[in-house]
Amino acid sequence: MLQQELLFSPEPEIVPAHVFCLLIFQVSLKFTVQETSDVHRLPDASPVRQAPSPPSLWLQPPKKEIEMSRTITLSTMVMAAAIATAMPAAAEDEYNVSTGITTAGVPLGLHGVDAVALTTLNAVAEGDAQYTVVEDGVAYYFASEDSANKFKANPAMYAPQYGGFCAYAVALGKKFDGDPQYADIVDGKLYLFVNAEIFEKYKKDSKRILAKAERTWPRIEHKAVGDL
Repeated sequence: MLQQELLFSPEPEIVPAHVFCLLIFQVSLKFTVQETSDVHRLPDASPVRQAPSPPSLWLQPPKKEIEMSRTITLSTMVMAAAIATAMPAAAEDEYNVSTGITTAGVPLGLHGVDAVALTTLNAVAEGDAQYTVVEDGVAYYFASEDSANKFKANPAMYAPQYGGFCAYAVALGKKFDGDPQYADIVDGKLYLFVNAEIFEKYKKDSKRILAKAERTWPRIEHKAVGDL
């Protein structure tokens, strides 16, 4: 099923968040103009001449316009706060991390496995919390101080690709767990896969799958898992 999706799944065009916000603000502005235009409508012609209003009243906008302005301003503030709150949550989905946080105050990546041993030896070595390195808001455990120092010196060389998500799933525009037991090192880069079945399918057409994943990742990198 996943293989069929890889062959035929479309790549939908994602509308950036700033475009969506712009559309909302344009509608609000148009709404304001339409509602306030009636306020300044000229009165019907009347044969009776009335005394002009005091000059001090000319500068005061009608009550209806004041109330509407406050409502729109409040709606704008609420919308801006919601967007600001949502953005950090999306950033957390850039990495495949464990639930909860470590003693370092951030979530654990790569299932606690030593990334240096996995990348250089393709060996699954359990890391130890005493050798923790935090990189871009993710904690990585290492089996030794030497491994921790190597990772700290060049994290991009040892960190898993696509934030540790399954490379096959990324090619499909999804974010599935990447299990260190099913790993492949290609040109010095670490790729993870969700299970043995998917790993075997990947090995049958690895170059094409990785090429598709490389094209797809920029589109889904900052999207929440539940939105894919």
